[in-house]
Parts: sequence; C-alpha cells; structure tokens
Amino acid sequence: GLERFRIEVGHKHGVKPGNIVGAIANEAEIESEYIGRIEIFDDYSTVDLPEGMPREVFKHLKAVWVSGHRLQISRDKPSESSVRRRPSTANAGGGKKLGERPSARAGVRRRPAK
Repeated sequence: GLERFRIEVGHKHGVKPGNIVGAIANEAEIESEYIGRIEIFDDYSTVDLPEGMPREVFKHLKAVWVSGHRLQISRDKPSESSVRRRPSTANAGGGKKLGERPSARAGVRRRPAK
C-alpha cells in the first residue's frame, strides 16, 4: 500500500510533479512507478509513497533539495488531509460551475451523430 507524505515545496517555489518524482526516484532509489499521487499546493505538496519506508531513506529525503528548497518530508497527518485546501491549479475544479451550460452558438443545431 501507499502512505501519504507532505513535502515543503509547492507552486510558489516553482515545483512541478516531474521535479518531485525525479528527486525521490534518484535520491531514495524508489522507481517512479512506485510513486503515487502528487498534489501540489501553494506552499507544500503531498506525495504517496510505499508504506514502511526505511528510516534511513526517510531521513535522507528530509535533506534533499527540489526547486531550491529542502523537501523536509514528513508523514501527512490525517487531520491535514481531511481539512486540506484545494490544489492551487487553475483547473482544479474541472473548469465548470454548477448550472453552467455547454457553450453553443444560439440557434445553431448540431447534426445528429450517426
């Protein structure tokens, strides 16, 4: 299974998912296929990693630098996950508001699909 970790780099540090995967894969020698979901927020990110990470690996990752900042990795506390702010990506909500209709030109009908 996977366990969620918090790292102290986010959008305001210019980090991208590939930076996080690269740092963890290279420094912790965890293959990228074992790195799970990454969510990037303004000032921190969360990443799912295999459960039972050895203490030495965990300790080493605390000192790894990404986008000019230390990861400072820690186990994400359940209370943080349950009241987590939304990711700060522009399309985090899918881009549509409730009740918003698909954009179509007035009076123009589409041909039925065959």
